Amino acid sequence: MAKRFSLCKVFLLMSSAGFLSLGQTAYAAAFQLWEQDGASIGNYHAGYAAIAEDASTSFYNPAGLVRIHNQQFVLGADPVFTDFIFRGTVQVNNDVDSGLPTLTSAQGGNFALVPNLHYAAPLLDNLVFGLSTVVPFGLKTDWGYAPVTRYVATVTSLMVVDISPTFGFGITDKLSVGAGLDAEQASAEFDLVGGQGASDADTKSINKGSGKGYGFHLGALYQFSPATRLGLSFHSQVIHKLRGTSAFVGPLANEANGGTQISTGLRTEFRLPASTSLSFFHTYNPQWDVMATISYIQWSVFNQIILNNTAGVDIVGGGSTTVDNLQVTVAQHYHNSWNYALGSNYHVNEKWMIRTGLGYDQTPSNDRYRNLALPDSDRYIIAIGGHFQATNTIGLDMSWAHFFMQNTRINSLTQIVGSQISTTNGIVQGGGGCVWLSTEVGHCLIKPSSFAFTLRCICATLLTYPTTYAALRCSMRLD
Repeated sequence: MAKRFSLCKVFLLMSSAGFLSLGQTAYAAAFQLWEQDGASIGNYHAGYAAIAEDASTSFYNPAGLVRIHNQQFVLGADPVFTDFIFRGTVQVNNDVDSGLPTLTSAQGGNFALVPNLHYAAPLLDNLVFGLSTVVPFGLKTDWGYAPVTRYVATVTSLMVVDISPTFGFGITDKLSVGAGLDAEQASAEFDLVGGQGASDADTKSINKGSGKGYGFHLGALYQFSPATRLGLSFHSQVIHKLRGTSAFVGPLANEANGGTQISTGLRTEFRLPASTSLSFFHTYNPQWDVMATISYIQWSVFNQIILNNTAGVDIVGGGSTTVDNLQVTVAQHYHNSWNYALGSNYHVNEKWMIRTGLGYDQTPSNDRYRNLALPDSDRYIIAIGGHFQATNTIGLDMSWAHFFMQNTRINSLTQIVGSQISTTNGIVQGGGGCVWLSTEVGHCLIKPSSFAFTLRCICATLLTYPTTYAALRCSMRLD
């Protein structure tokens, strides 16, 4: 019989983890983040809508919650390090200077923390409640203020925190369904530098906004046999309407009198794509598990970013002047894309297990409109991992993955910001791999016959274009 829901334990765990406030301070360095539990890199998230082995299925596929027979708590934190370089030319024209293309190189990179939290609690034998707090979308690029690329982009960031209560319901012994609400909070920043002639006129444009959006996700899971199951999940499109402030800081602000010019009416809107994933998991024999996932992401809804009511310099009546109602349009014109993942587990014996994974992630970016703020390209992924169960209560995991990236080309892209016109032409380069190290502690009795938990902690390092990841994950099973 399933263990029943205990609200007291939920708040005890959340409070002790300190996670209720953590999600508000995290940033991520990739636009869509697939792994939301910090533990699936060894298989490159293959089978993520069908495995349903812990509370993280609440976000991946809530139908898998019916496989959870005890309360479970999963906490993760993924430190993210980005490292990439742009080489090429940037040409800047404004009302007092028509510059020639300038050869430059710029180093991007930053540190961020991507958290995730999952909880599952059986309510009835065929009804399970789940709760997830994740960052399904995020990015941060920082080209700095020294290179000439500052006139195109300095800091660009997006963080989407998703809080999702879900329910999984078993219709029969083989078929289950699930649904969840996605309440999202988005925060974004789009910065660059405005100039006129000499660099001592450089004025920073800092634009920040935040807003809420709502969506849903659905799932179904069919158990063909104890060894084989198929999962289908759907995450809906979410529309975010952001409001915030635009600051123009430096010599050109306030009709070139300097200081800080503020617009409190900054507005923008963007759509995050719907996605559909089909996953398969099969235990071939006592030694082998195989799994796969194919995902279709409807990125075509992400056409452009329009910043309304920004503070800056514009051409008015034949001359330049500072305004608070400048409109800036950054075209994207993304196309729908696919993601594929294939993985396996090999159980060497009761103590050892080896994980492997292969993947292909298609970029949704358009060659004509790719820009420095959102550089991206297709990537191929290989992954391998291992698990060692040292004792009944202590285990060790290690995984490695490598992302093979094509050079990302920016093809003479012209960007207009008020009186300033810039053209970027060049290549963004990078590459790398990953190493994961984890320890697992299980079934540690805190009070005999009254409280037990399973604790898994995963520490990971991922060196990959354009990011380096590290992850910490803890999961608890309450009996």
